[in-house]
Amino acid sequence: MDKKLLNWAVALTVAFGAPLTSCSDDHDDLWHSIDNLDNRVKALEKMVNDANSDIAAIQTIVTALQQQVTVTAVTETADGYTIKFSDGKTATISNGRDGTNAPTIGLKAGDDSLYYWTLNGELMLIDGKPVCATGPKGEAGLPALTPQIRINPTNKEWEISTDGGTTWQSTGVIANGTDGDSFFRSVNTSDPSFVVFTLADGTEIKLARYDETAPMFAIKDCEGVQQFAPGESRTFNVETRNVADFSIAKPDGWGVAYSENAIKITAPTAENPYAETSGTVAVNVVSQSGKAVIAKVSVQTYRLRILTFEDADTKFTPFTLDYCNTTVSKWSDLIDSKQYGGPMLYGDSGMGMETPYEWADENNTFLAHTMPMTYGSYCYWSGGHAITNYADTDLKHGDFSHQLSVYGDGGHNGSANFAMHYGYIDGSSFNMTEHLPALEFSDGKARVIDHMWVMNSTYAMNCYVSGNGLTAKIGPDDWVQLIATGYDSADTKTGETKFYMCNGPDNIVRDWAKWDLSSLGEVAKVEFNVTGSSDNGYGFSQPAYFAYDDVAVRFTE
Repeated sequence: MDKKLLNWAVALTVAFGAPLTSCSDDHDDLWHSIDNLDNRVKALEKMVNDANSDIAAIQTIVTALQQQVTVTAVTETADGYTIKFSDGKTATISNGRDGTNAPTIGLKAGDDSLYYWTLNGELMLIDGKPVCATGPKGEAGLPALTPQIRINPTNKEWEISTDGGTTWQSTGVIANGTDGDSFFRSVNTSDPSFVVFTLADGTEIKLARYDETAPMFAIKDCEGVQQFAPGESRTFNVETRNVADFSIAKPDGWGVAYSENAIKITAPTAENPYAETSGTVAVNVVSQSGKAVIAKVSVQTYRLRILTFEDADTKFTPFTLDYCNTTVSKWSDLIDSKQYGGPMLYGDSGMGMETPYEWADENNTFLAHTMPMTYGSYCYWSGGHAITNYADTDLKHGDFSHQLSVYGDGGHNGSANFAMHYGYIDGSSFNMTEHLPALEFSDGKARVIDHMWVMNSTYAMNCYVSGNGLTAKIGPDDWVQLIATGYDSADTKTGETKFYMCNGPDNIVRDWAKWDLSSLGEVAKVEFNVTGSSDNGYGFSQPAYFAYDDVAVRFTE
């Protein structure tokens, strides 16, 4: 039996408690069980997503209340409601049904006119202090944050995180259903002047509806905190209506200008020691009738830290790869003695190791990589990110035995060291990869990876140009693409971005190119895949390699 099918059969035996048989009834029952399990997993995932969406909606609604934002539309959907506000923001509220025994997230108004998060009717506390839902911290509270919830995959208990998903605390409540309870009890739209949101804990939030005598000032695409490099300027489109006058408040050192339905925000330069690094840009607009509304953008500057792989930039604590008796005190120590079959990437036997090849940019970007496991062992033939300094422009050397060579003279911008990715999943039955190679933050904090520089390997370049016994060369309609997929601390997908390493024979990356990863948002982990049009009947047939260097990470603290 094929090794992959054997493992699959064993997994089913473990999951359902019975071996595979040739009986058609058992076969049907087995697939019925698989379908039910798959449906339940999807239902649980939707339940968690809906719950976190409701928490975000609560925060958006109470922010609208504090900022005097009005409701412009309430649309009932098959899954709940979509609420639109006069500042351009939206909130999605889910319909819940009994059956989950879920914890209840709610709000409580404080004496300081701010709202604080509650869990099952009690104030949510960190170190004995209540946690704000929006705005600045209260007199006795902590800075505003958005709690997250999840279902523990082992004990099925609901857990909550108040630090962006770094740590999780059990609520003691077990999820015992597949339909989620909404954190909203009702959305009352019967009053033409107001919309009343009633939370599951009974808290009522009353928001005014937009009318023709009120102003509208909606700043587009400004959800969440907008991050700026020092000195960077960004322009946001603005939709306005019935605005007679306006005023702007901003953090010290920031520049803000409004004209022709656009607002331009400029961050302070790094040389300005007195500027505020974060804050809120607030535009107060007034209509002819004297009604007012405030539109706000949260802003923050960041600085970049770069993972260079150069020995001079080593900041990590020395460690030992026991399986190959190697002490690693600088980046070059992670380069294997040969490109294929070396002891560091393949083990002494050449068939893998019991512990993984791994590295971490400790005390700098905190990016780290651990070689993924496939079929009970670690080995570069199943994927990974190897540190290397091999370089070659001779396409005669473009084969697997030169797999760690970049096409060129070395790393980005003339550097010596870089990393070589290998690994792919193409969905074919011949592909045995279980886990894609990934970068993640070793300190557990989610951050924005701004960009990295990428380049083709010598092996890939040779196959693109000439082909080999396993693949044809790149034709006019052929392409090879990199895919980066981001995940947050709860292992929820944040986004996906792609980059062509070749797009036809005339568009092959032949020099280091910058790949923008910032659209993934704040991530705890990024997985990398290599895909393409070439297929030799056994799935994707081009070498699934690419070199990368100088990975830039945004830091705001």
